[in-house]
Amino acid sequence: MNDLKEIINEYNFKIKSLKYLGNVIILDTNLGKYVYKNKNNNEIYDYLSSRGFSFYPKTINKNNTKYEIYEYIEQKNVSKEQRLNDLIHITGFLHKKTSFQKELSLEEIKSMYEDMQNDANYLMNYYHDLNNYIDNQTFMSPSQYLLVSNIDLFYYLLSFVKVESENFYKDLNNNKVVRYSMIHNNLDLSHIIEGNNISLISWNKANIDNFIKDIINIYQNNYNLLDLDDFIKEYEKENKLTNLEKLYLLLKLSIPKRIEFTKNTYLDTYNISNYLVYVRKIVLLIQKYDKSRQKS
Repeated sequence: MNDLKEIINEYNFKIKSLKYLGNVIILDTNLGKYVYKNKNNNEIYDYLSSRGFSFYPKTINKNNTKYEIYEYIEQKNVSKEQRLNDLIHITGFLHKKTSFQKELSLEEIKSMYEDMQNDANYLMNYYHDLNNYIDNQTFMSPSQYLLVSNIDLFYYLLSFVKVESENFYKDLNNNKVVRYSMIHNNLDLSHIIEGNNISLISWNKANIDNFIKDIINIYQNNYNLLDLDDFIKEYEKENKLTNLEKLYLLLKLSIPKRIEFTKNTYLDTYNISNYLVYVRKIVLLIQKYDKSRQKS
């Protein structure tokens, strides 16, 4: 708190009120409202600026400080669907402006392939064992019955991953080049602020990586609001995906999470029912992918 007092004095702020909001403090001052964060992302902001990306908070602190202060933006009354659409476009623009080609080593290519194969093998065994366990119950709970009656969908996804990751491995081995970019790595609807301008906040986890991670993050956090085909089309208005990138995205989306049961049958049933919405959407996309491959 002493550090904050010194900062307040340094910027000639006269504090009207302080509001603690997660990891930030909202400062209501005589000069307006500001956000104080005990983390400096100026190095990231400088990089984004150099690449022509400007959808980030404009700080007033010096580069060498351990904190950042930026002007507080009042969130306008924007629908959840519109904010999600804006988030998709800004993310695509971020990836496009900061992308570059990276040649992978044979070890890196093999690692990508083995990670998918290992995940598929582990989950296939896990769901087989879970299926057998539930089948041997004298009385199934509603949540158990819901899972086993749809278990074939999980096997379908995992079989797809095992087969198509082989094709991905062969294609990537021939090409050896992937696109990397700055990824936000923490994409949430609460992190897009729409005032007079649009800003993405919470860049603490940002780094240079395969940008498919950001796309997966958006979809898995918002699949109840998104048609997957439309989502990809909207993203591609900013950043066109190659066929290999689309396949990698589909493979990563097709690896289901590990479902575990708790003592709350009602909550388990709700969560499984909700997750089956996601699973069915991925199954439909795989079926479309298979049909398109047969035509070609």
